[in-house]
Amino acid sequence: MKEILRASSLAKDIREIYTAISANKAAHVIINDFIDLSLQIPIMNHDRGNTTLPVHDNQVGMDVIKTRDNASSLMDIYSVAGYEYDNYPVICPYHTLLLLEDPEEVLKNMPLDASPTLVQLVQILTPTQSLQELHFLLDCSLAQIYRLAAHLIYWRKAKLIHTINTRNIYVVSPNAKLDDIASLEVDFNLHIPNLSLSVLLSKLQQVQQYHQVYHIKELKNQYLEAITYLIRKDLVVQLHMYLVLLEPPEKKSGQETPQVEQSEDALPTNGSPNDLELNRLKRLTYERAPKEVADLFERLRPYMNGQYHIEEIIYREGISRRQLGLVLKYYRDRIATVYHY
Repeated sequence: MKEILRASSLAKDIREIYTAISANKAAHVIINDFIDLSLQIPIMNHDRGNTTLPVHDNQVGMDVIKTRDNASSLMDIYSVAGYEYDNYPVICPYHTLLLLEDPEEVLKNMPLDASPTLVQLVQILTPTQSLQELHFLLDCSLAQIYRLAAHLIYWRKAKLIHTINTRNIYVVSPNAKLDDIASLEVDFNLHIPNLSLSVLLSKLQQVQQYHQVYHIKELKNQYLEAITYLIRKDLVVQLHMYLVLLEPPEKKSGQETPQVEQSEDALPTNGSPNDLELNRLKRLTYERAPKEVADLFERLRPYMNGQYHIEEIIYREGISRRQLGLVLKYYRDRIATVYHY
């Protein structure tokens, strides 16, 4: 065997491919000092089944990467287990990429004929800027950014995340591997000196916006680096806010029907008790909320079913966080907020 490996470049390439694939890694070899080849078995989570995600007609990605249109189960898109997706994740403009290796390492392993735009993307990539922002910086189409993002995800050079922000809520992942906390602490301190991993993780046990974890503004950049490290290592996950519209309870048979007087400005109704009660609540709320807020509430009602997090609602409807905040303020008695991975 030693003689074969010494004499045969093919044997050495086969060994390298076998070793990498057996370790669930991507193999990179150059055949005959000429053909640049990368091989892998893509990460798939078969235990939870294969879920086909809908494709948006106006968005383009690699065949294995889907862009989102209609609502899909949250767990069909993101796995709290870390970098193990059901098939591959949905790419949206408000997402970004988090490199799983140092940029220098990613660039070093790229083939010589790699896309110049891909090289530029790796060089400027920051998890605090969305793909939509990055495509303006690179002066290329969003469709091309999707293809480049898909490439980096497929070859395990990056993972798809929401942009990192101190207003986001991060908590310790239920699947975080913390058995060897001492070794994790040592590695953490090599990347983030002057911070304690154990102390930070204990603070992230509480549901709070990330900026509440630290109280000194000068430490913001250090804490952003820390949360980036924790996300890369799958030690924390982000909680997203979902909206659920609270409708009046249904009338049970045998109960006395309440008499609701309708004023001249009452909303049209078909006369059923439930509709009368619903319209009464609508009218009272309309009287409190400014017209533009009331109109926006009606516009956002289809999203208030627990299937869309607020980042997606804001993107789909082209509104600001402030506008959404006004809706939540005036309609706080009718909208429940739910947090989930």
